[in-house]
Amino acid sequence: MRYDARMLLFFLIHSWISICQAVYEDEAYHDDYHHALLGSPQEHTTFFHRPSAASKASLLYTLSAQNIVGAVNPKDGGIVWRQRLDESGSKNNKTGYLIAIENESIVISGYGGYLRAWNAADGRLVWQWRFAGDIRGLEAWVKPGDDNGVLVLSHEEGKNVVRRLDTAKGETKWSYVDDSSDNPVRLTASTHHIFYHSVHTALLKTLNMRITILNPETGKPSQMSTLASDTGVMAAESIFYTGSNTIAPCMIWVGKGFKSVKIHVLGGQPASNFDITADEGEQITRVSVHNSKSAAAKPHFLIYYETSTSYWAEVYHVDDSKPAAIKAFEIPKAEGKAAFSASNVDSDVYFTAASDIFVSLYSSNSAKPIDTWAVKAEKEGGYDHPEGVAHSVSESVSKGGSRFAIRSALTFPSGDWQLIRNADAVWSRPESLAGIAAAVFADIPKEENLAKELYTESHGNVLAAYIHRIKRHAKDMEGFPDWLGHLPYRISGGLLGDLFGNRPTDAKDKSLRPDGFGLRKMVIVATRSGRIAAIDTGFHGEVIWNVKAVNVKPGENWQVQGIVIDRGVALIQGAGAEMLRVDTLTGEILQYQPGGLMSLKTLVPVLSASGERILLPINLDGSPGDIHEDLSHTSTILVTQRPDGSVTGWGVEPSGKPILAWEFSAPTGEEISSITTRPSHDPVASIGKALGDRNVLYKYLSPNLLLIITIGTSASTASVYLLDSITGQTLYTTTHSGIDTSKPIPATFSENWFAYSLYSDPALSTPSSQTQNTSTKFPLPKSPLLIVSELYESLLPNDRGPLGSAPNISATITPLPAPHVQSLSFVLSAPITILSTTSTSQGITPRSLLTYSPSLNAIISIPKPYIDPRRPIGRDPTTAQSQEEGLFRYTPLLDIAGQGTWWISHKRQLLGITDMITSPTALESTSLVFAFGDVDCYGTRVSPIGAFDLLGKGFSKLQLVGTVLALGLGTGVLAPLVRRKGVDGFWRS
Repeated sequence: MRYDARMLLFFLIHSWISICQAVYEDEAYHDDYHHALLGSPQEHTTFFHRPSAASKASLLYTLSAQNIVGAVNPKDGGIVWRQRLDESGSKNNKTGYLIAIENESIVISGYGGYLRAWNAADGRLVWQWRFAGDIRGLEAWVKPGDDNGVLVLSHEEGKNVVRRLDTAKGETKWSYVDDSSDNPVRLTASTHHIFYHSVHTALLKTLNMRITILNPETGKPSQMSTLASDTGVMAAESIFYTGSNTIAPCMIWVGKGFKSVKIHVLGGQPASNFDITADEGEQITRVSVHNSKSAAAKPHFLIYYETSTSYWAEVYHVDDSKPAAIKAFEIPKAEGKAAFSASNVDSDVYFTAASDIFVSLYSSNSAKPIDTWAVKAEKEGGYDHPEGVAHSVSESVSKGGSRFAIRSALTFPSGDWQLIRNADAVWSRPESLAGIAAAVFADIPKEENLAKELYTESHGNVLAAYIHRIKRHAKDMEGFPDWLGHLPYRISGGLLGDLFGNRPTDAKDKSLRPDGFGLRKMVIVATRSGRIAAIDTGFHGEVIWNVKAVNVKPGENWQVQGIVIDRGVALIQGAGAEMLRVDTLTGEILQYQPGGLMSLKTLVPVLSASGERILLPINLDGSPGDIHEDLSHTSTILVTQRPDGSVTGWGVEPSGKPILAWEFSAPTGEEISSITTRPSHDPVASIGKALGDRNVLYKYLSPNLLLIITIGTSASTASVYLLDSITGQTLYTTTHSGIDTSKPIPATFSENWFAYSLYSDPALSTPSSQTQNTSTKFPLPKSPLLIVSELYESLLPNDRGPLGSAPNISATITPLPAPHVQSLSFVLSAPITILSTTSTSQGITPRSLLTYSPSLNAIISIPKPYIDPRRPIGRDPTTAQSQEEGLFRYTPLLDIAGQGTWWISHKRQLLGITDMITSPTALESTSLVFAFGDVDCYGTRVSPIGAFDLLGKGFSKLQLVGTVLALGLGTGVLAPLVRRKGVDGFWRS
């Protein structure tokens, strides 16, 4: 049997590429890190719940502010399951709901117009409802001896609809339609009635709360009552509700001026008035109500009051014989702030108070705490947090007698989540990292800091310099215990490799110092919630510091436009010329300039001829502002975008006045979708590409290229323009038709090639006959496309193009010679939303194309040979092309879903990734990658053709030294014998 040598060579090349791209088992989960997040938990949608009636342990459930519902294991803080309810990733005014029903194996979420039931154990969708409007209320119906149900309130087509659904399939048992103009507020339920709350405006525009009592079996209204505005109801948002599914649910609101609190037992007597015992001059800043959500719990609840300096609480019982609320006792006033939560053991209700000083457990029947635990420092296993606790949920377990154990999930103002057992921290989740808007890699500036310290010591008196040096040495010794504990594992790892397994994580060196390979850096991130943080890439993504930068109003996002690192300082740009300077090592805010003080669009850091970054103002119309004198002497061309979308290039006159050099506007009916440039660090190792016949195709290299993509919504087209940013000349253009312009069009540019992805929809093409397959008559499928183009100076090998023989070339030559473009398109097996490339120090290592697929929740590294535009079409490559260039036959399908070895994120499920950045290391083979977005953030290392400049983990120095010593010992022993044998042989001859 004869074998085709070319086919064999193809398989060898394919295997080589696969090996280089493969992720081995011993590499997974060691060199990368993943913050799988839920977002900041909300107080009204966070609770402990047993996933089934047979389960003895509870899970912690939440619907976060980022509209993600999920379950967390209270033992270790790991995510059991999570589901995203809103793909937009932006804050809005919609309210989310999450409830659980006792002895049921589902949790039910309501968001927007969708009501979904999730399996409480694994998060699988059990059933869902799609309403014609938004959900305004969600409650469980629990009554002993009756089937459990789901009560949902929705606003549909100007009408308010209340439905009762069964828990098994979500089928409607009954519905009640309110066709009035009332604004729906909430649903509550007792063991005998269902209460529908709505707000309507009476005469003179007064606010009235209408309560309609519905029959739980038929849904028919049986009674209606109204709370008028003279009862003190200021707004529907200021009303608290307690005790749903108990004998006597309540409405609670605070009167005007925070002088009194009013409690109305639904279905009972008129509201009872209780005076608030605040000290004179104190202003109440916060009021909250806490009660157990269990139907078996007694109708006891707690009202918490907070001022700027102190807090106290009052416990109330509901007398079901009247029914009316009775004040049972008061928890004394204390300094500071606390977070209260309620739990129950059978019918007994307990309240947990978590403050900065202690954690206390109270029974709802006594003002004396059952137990109190002192809060430890954070380094000793406590939960000490500088911003206090925002809210909490708790679960109590009786250990017999008066002994209890409690665990509380604390949510801090930053959005971080931590679980404590009594007062000891068990785990912490950095949920404040959800919603990263911008990120940048930063080196650890150890040498620069040492130089600053030495400079300080050299410019002071002798005594002050000596004291300063002692303090510096004492600070350096803080990392000595970690370094000393890490030393045995470094020695054993260096000598034995991984012979005895990997060293434990807690033995690694936690002190913040750079490593010799440049693999340990910081990632400075800015979140949409107004926070900035630093992540350690060398210690599994540990958060180094996390501080609040700006105040963001509820429902809004911090508009971060970029982050630039300059000599150990992070410069964060916001909208309206907002600017922050932050120390990358400590997180200290060195300077803050609020936005809106000047009529500017933004401030752009520009590198001057002296190497200093200068903030250049950009006006609201897209034109540069006053030019700094250091920039007026350079040939800088500034490219800006105007409010109408047009791109402009600005030169600088010697006088410092900006002058318009060129302008690019999208054609009529189109708009600019994206503008892409080459990365700031994009080294080129070779100016040409060696061909199989030893000829050279010279690359078209220019740092001044712009890739502009425009979309025509009405015509369903996407056009690509390659511009020179110095002259504004269009060097290349192409147009694609039948494109779904509602889908994202990611693009990337590196060296002499660029790539972009489109979503093709043949139904949008013209004429309509092209939308069907002529042989089968079936509609052509929709498909994501990847287009890759390479730029060369000439079509002919060894030809430098029109300017090849010119001794000097200026960037201002017009017209510039157009590049020769070679393009190839691929059909992807899954849509992608992000494109980027790996980055190495010298650019010698071939780049890989990095992409993220939301349908796969994975980051994929596509080897460059697979997307090489020079792959032969319709034929096999020649032997020279296969051997020298690594080319193989073109196939239209690029199966990124089936190529598991390309998934650099392994089996991790990455949710909500919207951007990706890369950074070179001291190893030419390796690039750092950090992906971030609305939810998760993920970091790893990528070696496109393998780590050729780094010894493997299995390499044993001890074995090498032993081999050399054995060879030396053998040589020393055998040398005399050989010499004697030679002498004896000489005499015998």
